[in-house]
Amino acid sequence: MGKNIDNFVQEHLFNKAETTKETYRQALVQFEKWLIDTGTDLSDFVRTDVQMYIDYLAARKKSAATINKVFNAIKSYCRYVGKMKAVENIRVVKQPDILNQAPKALDKKEMHRVLREAEKKENPRDFCIVTLLLNTGLRVGELVKLDRSDVELSERKGEITVRWGKGGKAAKLPLNNEARRALKEYLDTRKDNHPALFLSNRSERISKRTVQYIMEQLGINAHALRHTFITRLVRNNVDFSVIQSLSRHASAKMIIRYSKPSLDEIEEAINKISLS
Repeated sequence: MGKNIDNFVQEHLFNKAETTKETYRQALVQFEKWLIDTGTDLSDFVRTDVQMYIDYLAARKKSAATINKVFNAIKSYCRYVGKMKAVENIRVVKQPDILNQAPKALDKKEMHRVLREAEKKENPRDFCIVTLLLNTGLRVGELVKLDRSDVELSERKGEITVRWGKGGKAAKLPLNNEARRALKEYLDTRKDNHPALFLSNRSERISKRTVQYIMEQLGINAHALRHTFITRLVRNNVDFSVIQSLSRHASAKMIIRYSKPSLDEIEEAINKISLS
């Protein structure tokens, strides 16, 4: 088990992002484990197996987004091995149209709570990570790859160079006063020569999982901080082209959805209506 999957990743996904490769690989590893439990494997499965696996994931309450990612991985693998009949007319849970949904962002009260709780931990690294995500819109995958040399700070200006952005695109992001202050306080605690901007407690480059754990301790999802950053830009009527540049979204439609009201805002509006 695994050899065919590794070959598929190396030969068929060579031009994909590392995160996509890992997502597909994990999806296929889990699919093959399930196949083996049902009496077959990746070299001998048929359409019925694929449909039953998709139904199995749905029965386990997996999200539509997760099921679609798994199915895309299986389809890609079938294309690689010439088994497209195995994925014909598969019933897959329909994914909701994210362009018609407002991303989950923190309101002012929740944003202040997160910053307060992060500061009370008295851990300059964790506070800096939260502040940076909230004020730059960095993705976690971009944050953990930052080196100290990617940061330029002065008394009144600062910027971060993102060399490993989504789709392999590099970008320079300006730093506001809060981000510069948090970075300076954190970097002042560093007495080592490690090139990574953020280190784990074992003095190694910090992992995505560690960042996610830090966020879990604060009761939030790391991606909510990116959503909050972009939503604040939209609500402050920042020029659309500037928002697209700072968010690094390739599609303008992805940014427009940040202007849509959230379910909480809709509920609040309804509650304000007097029925008397």
